[in-house]
Amino acid sequence: MKRPGVILLVGLAGVALLVLGVVVFWPWVGGWLPQSQLLEAWFSYLVVDLNIGRWGPVATLLLVALIELVWALNLGRKSDSVERQWRRLDRTHAKEVEVLEQEIKLMKEERAALLAELDLREDLIREERTRLWVQFEELQWETDPALQDRHTGEQVGHAILRSASITPGSYDMPSDVRGEWLRVISQLERIEMVTSVTVRTNHAVHQQLRRVDELLRLGGACHRLGQFERALAHYNGAIELTPGDHEALINRAVVNLDLGRNQAALQDLDRTLKLKESAWAYLYRGLIQEQLGEERRAHESYSRAIRQEPSLAEAYYRRGLAHLRAQEYDRAFQDESRVLELDGEHAMAYTVRGRARAALGDSQWALSDLDKGCALATRLPEPYYQRGLVRYDLAMYQDALADFTRVIEMDPVHSAALMARGDTYAAMEEYELAIADYDRTIELEPKMSTAYSARGQARAAVSEFGLAVEDYSDALELNPDDAVSLASRGAAYEELGQHDQAILDLDRALVLYPNLASAYHARAQAYGSKGEYDRASRDLDRAAELDPSFRDEEQSLLRADSV
Repeated sequence: MKRPGVILLVGLAGVALLVLGVVVFWPWVGGWLPQSQLLEAWFSYLVVDLNIGRWGPVATLLLVALIELVWALNLGRKSDSVERQWRRLDRTHAKEVEVLEQEIKLMKEERAALLAELDLREDLIREERTRLWVQFEELQWETDPALQDRHTGEQVGHAILRSASITPGSYDMPSDVRGEWLRVISQLERIEMVTSVTVRTNHAVHQQLRRVDELLRLGGACHRLGQFERALAHYNGAIELTPGDHEALINRAVVNLDLGRNQAALQDLDRTLKLKESAWAYLYRGLIQEQLGEERRAHESYSRAIRQEPSLAEAYYRRGLAHLRAQEYDRAFQDESRVLELDGEHAMAYTVRGRARAALGDSQWALSDLDKGCALATRLPEPYYQRGLVRYDLAMYQDALADFTRVIEMDPVHSAALMARGDTYAAMEEYELAIADYDRTIELEPKMSTAYSARGQARAAVSEFGLAVEDYSDALELNPDDAVSLASRGAAYEELGQHDQAILDLDRALVLYPNLASAYHARAQAYGSKGEYDRASRDLDRAAELDPSFRDEEQSLLRADSV
């Protein structure tokens, strides 16, 4: 429906247009009207008598003023409408603000309730966490009673870890105890995961320090169980929170070392030594260098660890072991004796010192040390293996056999013990048993040339010369410069009647090892079989010169030559 102002304005405009049209088109319009003379008279009155030229502009101005008045009235009405609409919007906005304020009030109340609930839950979590840690410490004490006599900071997970390379067998524990450890650790890990995402700003520093402590302890506990990947995750989290914690860096290096990741371990140890010199960092760096074949640098790292901490028994032990491998038996003896001054129950120190004493010719004291090592570490194979080697060297074959068998019972894939037991059986002339152990050794270590050579000698002892030749050939494929295997194959060829082939192998063996008495003896036999007694006599003389046990055969050959 149109408004009155608009209708009036449109009506006036229509009248004005009608009048204008009639004036312009009068010649045509006049003929159509029934009383045109009356209209003409009216126009003549307006133009001539009233002098429209004078009052016309005034009429026009009045018309314009009338139009403006109508327009102003219309705008006024519009202005009132806008104002009413604005007031309506203002009232709506006020209602919305009131609703929002009520919602904000409710949200604040809900936030307060949530914070109160969070505080309650944190209290409950804190109580549960405390209970679990107390339970875990009790489990630690049950597993290792010696922990009760130590400072709390030295408990599992909150001190420098001991790598499996340093304390072998440290992960052994009864299955029920291991299961209980895993249950408690899993619960603590879940609590740690929950609390890690609920740290509040006003408690951030305190909670961060507590988290670091718990992550370190969880990492140590997982390492104790042999769960190296889980331990690594905990140490990564601790180092992310405190990048300058040198003990955390060393422990992560230990975990990487036990995972076989030597380069990652070295990076953490180097980073630690840039932050602070640490005897344990030097010790573990030496251990990694030793594994990489860098013996000289390893020895230097062990020495620096000792200078940094003169009471660190493990550094003396590792350096003594390095001296033993380098055949520096006096120095090995000194270092291991120092270890035993610091730790009188160090089983491996007794073991290494026993080996050094045996190499120095002190067999009685060597066996005494090795006996102590075995008594202190009844579940470790290494002391028994080392004692077996010393007993074998002393021709105590039955005792050596018992030691090697004990090692194999503890570790059925201990290839060195299988090889040593095979050698013991061979020395006892139990060749079939020796061959069985050599077979198992080769199955475990198919690249061990000495196992093929030893099996060849056992087969030759039972007159299986063809199989012996095959074993010697396999040994020579792995180690072409093995003079003993060449001499043994030459002797086997001689037994098979292949004298020329035997002489070729024996010649080559003597080129590699000119003082090998058995090679001269075997070649003497080959020459004797061919009737070349002069050469045989010269070789037999040389064999007897190098090994007097061949003297009787030299006399037999001389009698045969005289006949």
